[in-house]
Amino acid sequence: MIGIALSATLLSEHYPAHWQMTCEEWNTNRIEVLTDSNLNRDAKEYLIDYFFTKVEDRNCEPLQIGRK
Repeated sequence: MIGIALSATLLSEHYPAHWQMTCEEWNTNRIEVLTDSNLNRDAKEYLIDYFFTKVEDRNCEPLQIGRK
């Protein structure tokens, strides 16, 4: 969570429209957000959706977490 908070702080001081993330980075951040017990459900959904707006690949699919 500290990594996400630091990234958000650094990026908020710059133009937020000027950064992107890969599908792999989004999935990594998505898993970190989903497993963070300090965030409520709404905060998790907001962060995941916001990060997805920064993914260039519109065919990006979320990785499945857990058992098949």
